[in-house]
Amino acid sequence: FPRASSSPPPLVCTMVGGTVAFSSHWVPRGMGSGPGLRIRGSRDPQGRGIVHGVSMSAGLDSTPTPASASRRGALRKLLMAVVLATGMPREGSASSREQAAASSCAEGDAVCASSSSKVPKLQLGSLSISPIIMGQWQLAGGHGAYDPAEAVENMVKHYDAGITTVDTADIYGPSEEIVGTFLKQRPEAVVCTKFCCFQGLARIDKKQVRKRILDSCKRLGVRSLDLVALFWSDFEVKRYVQVAKWLTELKEEGLIREIGVTNFDTPHLKELVDAGVPVVSNQVQYSIVDRRAQNGLSSYCEQSSIKLLCYGSVGGGLLSSRFLAKQRPGRSTLDTSSLRMYASSVSRFGGWELFQELLSALSQVAEKRGVTIANVATRYVLDQQAVGGVIIGVRNSKHIQENVAALNLTLDADDNKILESVLAKAQGPEGDVYGYERGVVV
Repeated sequence: FPRASSSPPPLVCTMVGGTVAFSSHWVPRGMGSGPGLRIRGSRDPQGRGIVHGVSMSAGLDSTPTPASASRRGALRKLLMAVVLATGMPREGSASSREQAAASSCAEGDAVCASSSSKVPKLQLGSLSISPIIMGQWQLAGGHGAYDPAEAVENMVKHYDAGITTVDTADIYGPSEEIVGTFLKQRPEAVVCTKFCCFQGLARIDKKQVRKRILDSCKRLGVRSLDLVALFWSDFEVKRYVQVAKWLTELKEEGLIREIGVTNFDTPHLKELVDAGVPVVSNQVQYSIVDRRAQNGLSSYCEQSSIKLLCYGSVGGGLLSSRFLAKQRPGRSTLDTSSLRMYASSVSRFGGWELFQELLSALSQVAEKRGVTIANVATRYVLDQQAVGGVIIGVRNSKHIQENVAALNLTLDADDNKILESVLAKAQGPEGDVYGYERGVVV
């Protein structure tokens, strides 16, 4: 810390995983216990670190002392001194992102420190999100055992590579708690969670809505939720509009920043919008195999400034070289909930033979571009109308570079012509989003 201070500032340290987080209140010489600098930062076991925040603050005493203009000016000038003296960059600067990525990369990792500079951001209401979103459905079960500490480490590595947005839900097992642990290390991450309604739909009341939102805040360790997406299992129970309005009230109160929905088809999404619910996103299944969102929903979302956040864009791994030129897999190969779920989309698309034609076309484009089949499949979805981002599972960190590569890929007219030659043969899936799953489309 700056040698100009009368004495080293007191440090309050905590251990978060393998990272030492600290905060300090520093009052420069001659300013008594009045206004000072509140310094927050962290250092990893290798000694690398970031100042997460340096801000004006009241004194250590219970009665803040107003700062004069000269004092405030002095404190502002001292800001850079603090940064230089600690040897740590300010969070949010290009150098801090590179240093954060470097501290997260173990020797041999594919991710380089400059990866974050390659990831653009998208405005979603008041939120700035990454177009690749860390999906946490896998933490709900059905994807094998996992180590929570390793899950947090993987999220940190993805964040430091520029994938700064997380998708979770109140029904994904311990997912919100695990994401909450991650947020202690990367508090600037944007978290999209869900308010899922499956049972007792007619009995949901305002008090219950508020309690569940507060419970999510507690699990995530935050005072407000960045984005809450409403899922409603049965549209025959018409209470979804009222529940969405209660969520809107909590947004106005400050407990929620933005409101989204999950798997709302076009007419029911329109119903919410017409009722004045400020929906900014709709999370839906959308891939080159499952293009139901193109049957009216994407056009409506484009007109209504609603972004589609898409899951299943790589089919849980089906859209990869692993299944290229292979026989139809049995249940032992489809060994995760994701693979089994997305295999049904392949059947509706036109069956395994047509799917092999699609994989071959994707492979042709991938070889031309020097990327993977999954990259091309991801890029295809990102290029579609109203799409704001794709949600990809992040069980480990070995695919970070591959995921980021999709954002730097451009598909030209020839590439799309190759893909469309196969898509023209597709038999489905038909109807609006989530129609098969609801039993609306047989």
